[in-house]
Amino acid sequence: MGETSGKSSGGMAANRSVSRAIAVLRALAARGEPLTVTEIAKQIGLARATVFRLLLTLEEEGFVDRQDTHYTLGWDLARIAQDVDPTPGLLSRVSDVVVEIAEMLNETVTLSVRHGKYDLDLVQQASPRAIGMSMTELQGQRWPLHASATGKLLLSELDKESIRIATGSKLEKLTSQTITTWKALDAELDQIRERGWASTIDELEVGIISVAVPIRGAGNDLIGMLAYMAPRHRVDTEKLEVQKIEGLLEGAKMVRRRIVSMTGE
Repeated sequence: MGETSGKSSGGMAANRSVSRAIAVLRALAARGEPLTVTEIAKQIGLARATVFRLLLTLEEEGFVDRQDTHYTLGWDLARIAQDVDPTPGLLSRVSDVVVEIAEMLNETVTLSVRHGKYDLDLVQQASPRAIGMSMTELQGQRWPLHASATGKLLLSELDKESIRIATGSKLEKLTSQTITTWKALDAELDQIRERGWASTIDELEVGIISVAVPIRGAGNDLIGMLAYMAPRHRVDTEKLEVQKIEGLLEGAKMVRRRIVSMTGE
């Protein structure tokens, strides 16, 4: 009985060792830096000896790499991950939530997932009210990070050097309201970090307002974001529709709960 846990799926008990090994991998992924056995054990709440045994097996399988006393995610895990598209599994869990949020806000809502350090993939759009943009037109598009709500939210997660790399060291002017100086962008990103959400008003396209909120993983890392966009004439830009922002933040919590149920975090 020692190898099973109280968790179950479809009435079958989960294997405790496998669950613990996955917890080790998630701990390494969340921190994004080499960790010692002691650091991993503390983060996931297991005995050091147990974590050490798990790491030995994971290292043998190529799922973790060891440098002296520090561990990172392994080469074979990275190889496998390159061939995996997580979008179908994700959407099967959260697509109805995104539609629900769009109906609640009565605005177009998008779900984007983080792809690597600098990129975002828009994977779903729900539009209860047409604003002149279709699903096909939005999916697959790449907007300048400094001029979009989702892009600015991503930039707010980076240090200054990484921000310059992500933007190509150039802040293109798209409208008269687009941020085009590093000083102004840095100040905007500081504000985003403080309040926890990002917005644009006429910065990407005249007449369009957008707000984006983060979806975070177990280690508080940014894994995706929800955003709504609307014609500016329907939005109170003075208050930036506080109720809609609160609704979007609550929606992000709903999406995260669905993801947590999928990953077991």
